Amino acid sequence: MIRLAQSEQAAWDAFFVSITSQLLAQDAQRGPEYIAERAAEIADEMLLERRERCVERRTAPIDWIGPAKGQ
Repeated sequence: MIRLAQSEQAAWDAFFVSITSQLLAQDAQRGPEYIAERAAEIADEMLLERRERCVERRTAPIDWIGPAKGQ
């Protein structure tokens, strides 16, 4: 299991609650264990993707946005 920074924990919690609500609405027939496990898997994937994007932004050169136009 990965260790989360405080800001990441807040993001993970928000992902988890949102995803759990969506899963319950889509398939309320599933058991609570399935819903919780599936929601946690999806939230983990989203958090890892968020981390990867953050690392990419930090290591990207300044000009990755493109040149300034119309000055």
